[in-house]
Amino acid sequence: MQLSHRSLKQLTILVSLTISLMFVISYLCIHYFWSYDKALEEVKKQQVEEVNRIKTVLNLTKHDLTNSLEDYAAWNGLSDYIDRPNQEFIDDSINDHAFASLKLNGIFIFDSNVNLIWGRHYDPFLDQELSYDEIRYKFGSLLANTLKSPQDKITTSTQFLVINGNPVLMATSRVCNSHGEVCDKGYMMMLKPINKNFTDTLKLATGIDVIILTKKKSKTQDLLSQKDTSIIKKFYSESESTIHFIIRHTIKAPNFISFGELSAILSFASFMFIANLYLAHLLLKPFKTARLTLDYLSKGEIPTTTLADRFISQEIRDFAHHINQVFIELDAQKKELEWMSYHDTLTKVANRRKLQVHWDEISNDNQKKHISVALIDIDYFKPFNDNYGHLEGDIALQMVAQTLKKSDTECDKFVARFGGEEFYIVLSSSQPIDCEKEASLLIENINQLAIPHKYTETEVNWLTISLGMVSCQQQPLHCQKEILLIADQALYQAKANGRNRYVIEKYQSCTVKSNYNTNPNSG
Repeated sequence: MQLSHRSLKQLTILVSLTISLMFVISYLCIHYFWSYDKALEEVKKQQVEEVNRIKTVLNLTKHDLTNSLEDYAAWNGLSDYIDRPNQEFIDDSINDHAFASLKLNGIFIFDSNVNLIWGRHYDPFLDQELSYDEIRYKFGSLLANTLKSPQDKITTSTQFLVINGNPVLMATSRVCNSHGEVCDKGYMMMLKPINKNFTDTLKLATGIDVIILTKKKSKTQDLLSQKDTSIIKKFYSESESTIHFIIRHTIKAPNFISFGELSAILSFASFMFIANLYLAHLLLKPFKTARLTLDYLSKGEIPTTTLADRFISQEIRDFAHHINQVFIELDAQKKELEWMSYHDTLTKVANRRKLQVHWDEISNDNQKKHISVALIDIDYFKPFNDNYGHLEGDIALQMVAQTLKKSDTECDKFVARFGGEEFYIVLSSSQPIDCEKEASLLIENINQLAIPHKYTETEVNWLTISLGMVSCQQQPLHCQKEILLIADQALYQAKANGRNRYVIEKYQSCTVKSNYNTNPNSG
């Protein structure tokens, strides 16, 4: 009997051990083919989002450099300088402060035959002149894209290249008149260094470490062999020089299994082994169990039955909580990036892209059939920016934008920055719009700001705006381009009439009509 029991115990141990091993192997297989695989896929998606965030900041940097270049290139003052070079223009407009405020290290001006009129390669932070011998005889190839650009509008080309072994962002454009319509005056080039300050800005904007290397210096393969890294390559088409943006992701790929999780699995397997042995022990003592049950019944008591332990996996609960937090953070980041893609980061109002979305919405809104569009330009903003500084210029843009946005109106109002110092306002209503009242109130509110501007040529000594408005009362909006052109023509007329005023035009079936209003204050 004892031998028989001993053999059964041995069999029980073997079965218990097999069950425990099967549990461990099954768990690891499920974890590998399900949980771990999904976790890796999720990490890859998040790392792609981080790469996209870096690309977004790079595109914003290109956009800022493009705006800076176009501010100079579309300027009669620069055209006059190309015709009649003088040191006074350089001292006033392209001085050390311009390099520092725009974070540039190179500005070059050429005539219409691509002859260098003036150029400087300079580090404003070290106050050190830099050599540009490496590109002195490559200006033609560097301006290749710009040479092919149209002459009836300002067009900017941006690209990355390497100068003196250091990466830079280059922007080139034709030089035009102040309206950006006659672009045969010459050419202009700006260089922005891609240095430690740039990487610090990248990290501040995205929270991600980025290493920037040129191809000659690059240890790309060594860096990519490291875990959780990605690369963005920027090529210059006329050169073998390459700039590598090495991204060290903040979202790390998880290990297959953590020490704590492995310890929990082994502990649980051990518990199962012991539980099986205990169960076998109970099965091997049926008489004792029966006797104990009879004893309980004889005393009038209900016997207690040992139930299997219930297991709660804290690791899985923590994992689910972590995944939920990751989704919340990703959603917040997505909303932030979406906001940035639809708004101007300086003035906090909508941008061109959002303007187009809003236009499509009101075009399909049958309730709001009365639409008016206003194009607004800050008067003599270039002299303001040059004399008061870009910081004061940015503050002025913010104040004007918020004032336009908060100005009282009886309509639904949409404000967007169109570029530089230009803003679009779209008024929509189910009732006819009093364009004269709306335009007058906007100009009055800007005048009430009384932002000092002693360099203006208007009748007042503060910052003012000119406004061109087109009334689209109950007209279809499918001819967007022509509507905006009419607003632009009205703005031009307001400027021609002395600025700090408005002109209102009527739009009807894709045809420009005569002036809707000739009030002395409206131009």
